Amino acid sequence: MIRRQTVYGLLAVAIGGALGAYARVVVDMLLPVGEWAFSTLLVNVLGCTALAGLSAYGARRPLAPLLQLVAGTGFCGAFTTLSTVLLLFTTMSAAGYFGYLLLTAASCLAAVFITHRVILRLVPASASHR
Repeated sequence: MIRRQTVYGLLAVAIGGALGAYARVVVDMLLPVGEWAFSTLLVNVLGCTALAGLSAYGARRPLAPLLQLVAGTGFCGAFTTLSTVLLLFTTMSAAGYFGYLLLTAASCLAAVFITHRVILRLVPASASHR
């Protein structure tokens, strides 16, 4: 028999995933389509920022496991996309693709680093996390 917590966890990921996929489509619809796929770059940077913020906040304050599943695994997992970044290889020139790949990696790493540092400075540790 499946435990109730497992079912709630699966539902949390499904709900977060549906919301993340919806948000991804909205961003794609709002930004013009071009060779450089700025909507894909934007969602990956925003998703890395959100996940880094969630992780850093969780390092300072306890987070509900279902919140972590909804926001981290579900939303961020469905909102961001590595597969689209890799698929761009088929439509871009080699030089353009490697430039895009480098920009994506550098931007996402910077977003994670900066967000993590900022959250750790702004959010004091709770008594249970000291």
